[in-house]
Amino acid sequence: MSLRLARTLTAAYFGLMLVFVTWPGFVPFARVEPLVLGLPFSMAWIAAWIAGSVVVLFLLDRVEKRYRDEDDPRADPRAGPMDGGDT
Repeated sequence: MSLRLARTLTAAYFGLMLVFVTWPGFVPFARVEPLVLGLPFSMAWIAAWIAGSVVVLFLLDRVEKRYRDEDDPRADPRAGPMDGGDT
């Protein structure tokens, strides 16, 4: 997946999230029944979008890390944050 496509899909997800967790996009989902894992449906709806954003950001980080590693020929995947990179 290209970096541009990954960023576009991430922006689209957050755009949809903005619509579906705020008024008026939230109105069809603003109800108490059914309970989902003990939460009212409206709260579970918002929690699902937030959990989805964690997954989307993790996947975006994986794609961006792949492109960062390709751009830096000195990048050593075994190097820790205290190694400094140059020896």
